[in-house]
Amino acid sequence: MKIGTIELEHPLALAPMEDVTDIPFRRICKERGADLVYTEFTNCEALARNVKRSLEKIRIEEDERPVGIQLYGSNGDSLERAAAIAEEYAPDFIDINCGCWVKKIANRGDGAGLLRDLKKFESVVQSVMRGTSLPVTVKTRLGWDEDSIVILDVARMLEANGVQALTVHCRTRKQGYSGEADWSWLPRIKEVSGIPLFANGDIATPEDVKAVLDLGCDGAMIGRGALQNPWIFEQAKHYLATGEHLAPASMEERIELCIRHLKDYVAIRDGGRGVFAFRKFYIHYLRGMPGSTKVRVSLMEFTEIPPIEERLRAYLSDLPELIEV
Repeated sequence: MKIGTIELEHPLALAPMEDVTDIPFRRICKERGADLVYTEFTNCEALARNVKRSLEKIRIEEDERPVGIQLYGSNGDSLERAAAIAEEYAPDFIDINCGCWVKKIANRGDGAGLLRDLKKFESVVQSVMRGTSLPVTVKTRLGWDEDSIVILDVARMLEANGVQALTVHCRTRKQGYSGEADWSWLPRIKEVSGIPLFANGDIATPEDVKAVLDLGCDGAMIGRGALQNPWIFEQAKHYLATGEHLAPASMEERIELCIRHLKDYVAIRDGGRGVFAFRKFYIHYLRGMPGSTKVRVSLMEFTEIPPIEERLRAYLSDLPELIEV
C-alpha cells in the first residue's frame, strides 16, 4: 500500500480522535506498533484565522512519522488556506474528515454532512488539494442514513480526484456509534475503487483486524479500541504473524503507562487544567481492575501530579491483596 512516498504492508492506523490523539497519545500508540497516526481533527476556519489552539493541535514531532494532519470544514477558500498552513507543519499527508457525526458539525454541512451533497463533498476535496502538494486522504462513513448509503459513489469520486487513500467508518451518520459497523460494504468498495482502503468501526481485537484484512482491506484504523487498549497494535501484528495471542498488558504495565501518559499530557498543557482534562483516561487504564472504581473516585480530588502518582502506586502495591479477596 502506498500513500505518497509512504509504503506499508497492511498498516494499522490510530484513528484521529478529538481530545485524545495529541502528541503524547500518538507516541504511546506509535511505540506499541501503530504504523500511521493522525492529529485531532482541526477546524479549517480556525486554522485560516491562525487560532492558537488550532495551530497547537497540528503540531507534530519527528518520531511520530508517518503522520497526517486531519482537517474538516466545507468552505473552499478556508480549506485551501488551512491546507497550505497545515503543509507548513510538514506532515506526511493531509486527511479530510468527512465523517464526523456530531450534530453541531454534520448539520452545518461539515464532516458527515458532506454525505448529503456529493458535489459539495467533491469541491471540499478539490479545495484541499489546491492548497497543498502533499498527498490527500479522506475519512468518511457509509452515508447519512440507511436510506442514503452513497459510499460507492464517494469511492469512485475520490479516486477520480486523485485522493490517495480512503478510510470508511462502516456506520451511517445517523447511527453515530450505535449499532454494529457493517463491514459487508468493504469488499464492495474495493470492487469499485483501486485506492488503498482502511476499515474503521468496531475494530478492537486482533481477530477484528484479521477479519477486515481478509475482506480485502489494505489496512485497519483503530479508534476507541486503542483508547481502551493502546497495546492493540502490537497484539494484532503478533496475531497476524503467528496466529497466537500475546499476553494482555499486566496491571503494572497499565498503571505505569497511565502515570507516564499523565505526565506527558500535562507537560503540553497548563498544569491544573491538564490534570483535570486527563481524568477521562483513568477509566480506560483501570478498566476491569479490582477496586478500580474507588481509586478513580479518589483521583478526582487531586489537582497535581505527585498525589495522583502516589495514589496509583499505592493501589498497585495493594493489588495482590485485592486480587486474593
